[in-house]
Amino acid sequence: MSNIIPANIKVPAHLATRVGVQSALAQSLTGGLSQGGEAYPRISIKGSRFRIVDGDTETVLDSTTLEVVIVGANPRLSKTWYAKQWTPDSEPSAPECFSLDGIGPDPQSANPQNDLCASCPQNAWGSKVTPQGQQIKACADQERLAVVAAGDADGAVYLLQVTPAALKGLNQYQKELSVRGIPPEIVKTKVSFDTDASFPKLKFSFGGFLDEETQSTVDELFG
Repeated sequence: MSNIIPANIKVPAHLATRVGVQSALAQSLTGGLSQGGEAYPRISIKGSRFRIVDGDTETVLDSTTLEVVIVGANPRLSKTWYAKQWTPDSEPSAPECFSLDGIGPDPQSANPQNDLCASCPQNAWGSKVTPQGQQIKACADQERLAVVAAGDADGAVYLLQVTPAALKGLNQYQKELSVRGIPPEIVKTKVSFDTDASFPKLKFSFGGFLDEETQSTVDELFG
């Protein structure tokens, strides 16, 4: 067991009945927001800095750690394919081909690569080789999360896309919550950058339980 979540945590009384109860959100996190991200402002991690992108407006945040509450997750991994190689100076752009459900390309894809993701050449291992010589998939798997700020749960809902490099860490975090019977929607999740990575890579850790007022606000989002 890692130290993502402290070993001896005490569940507040107002959340005691929520522990050990099946959570639809937890099930979604073990898979891959079925809606397009255009409806939500999104959190960008370009340059290992958190940025709020809302339409054409981009705001760089001072903090390198965010405390959020996960309120939604796409039950399937989404997929994105870019024709051009990514560089640290790359400007944000839409992928040439993408899928929100991991089954087939979205109708809005500019250059669909195949009818089905499963048989797409860009989705095959070895279709791309990293500068370090590692064989990966040219079409990247991503997890789409809907989050709210833990300190402003009745504020905006944001889209946070978890890149392939961070998926293992997200899965480990969810696993540790799961073995303790803790639904992700009753805790604050700390999102920070992995300082050992040479590219923007997120880390996820336990930030404490939600207070009663915040939990009531979060629960309304699931309605």
